[in-house]
Amino acid sequence: MNQNTINIKKQIQTLDSIQERFDVLKNAYKDETAYLVTCGATLTDHDQQILKDKLKDKLVICAKQSLNYLNDICDFHLVSTYNFQPYSYQNENTIKSWQLTASNMENELDRIVNKWQHGIDLYFPVISGPWLTLEGTTAYTRNFDNWKQLGEHTQVTWGPGILYESGFPLCYLLGVNRIVTIGWDIGDLSRYNGNDRDPNWLEQHATELYNAEMGKGPSYTELKNTIECTSAMYDWFQKENIQVDILSATNPADSRFNRITLEEL
Repeated sequence: MNQNTINIKKQIQTLDSIQERFDVLKNAYKDETAYLVTCGATLTDHDQQILKDKLKDKLVICAKQSLNYLNDICDFHLVSTYNFQPYSYQNENTIKSWQLTASNMENELDRIVNKWQHGIDLYFPVISGPWLTLEGTTAYTRNFDNWKQLGEHTQVTWGPGILYESGFPLCYLLGVNRIVTIGWDIGDLSRYNGNDRDPNWLEQHATELYNAEMGKGPSYTELKNTIECTSAMYDWFQKENIQVDILSATNPADSRFNRITLEEL
């Protein structure tokens, strides 16, 4: 865990409004490296203790169930109400950030607080259906300036996907100049075998970290766009002077993204 996170969490918990909390986070980790972790199958291919040793004093952002691999060193935990499972935090300083469906935000907040009794340090709405179709998402439009919305309006546009809605927007807000993704595998179009959905979608995840039901996964067209948009994504990161390195042996993103190994982390 990055030592700045302890003081940042204390500071934001003194503030009443979500906007004020996001204002504190703006450029709070300027020119640092963010290690953005998600639960693709390659995450648990890496030796857990070696990974923890390498990241123990770094800025670590875990999406959903990937928390269960790096729990005690996680700075920010990105959560949504989809495929939710209860989490037990080993580090009291982890900042809990929730993305909510804008059209159902009030109900989801009630569910988090009263039904699940889960902590919230940050939350923001994702603008999606019924106001936005899949064709209007960030991946489809290639409008990655959408990721700047989190600091400007404390909302984001539908990704689809938690990294496109929480992970990359948060990294931009924090002011980092390098992002290393870990376990970001995206998906494999060849597994669809002519089907609209991958019949074995769960196998593309680090299943040992899950105790919740998984959805049916993206459609072939949705995943195709999520992969193909990475060409424009690479250009956007270049324009914003942010280096992105990928630690994954299977990620099909644009080949210009630098691939690294655990030893190079």
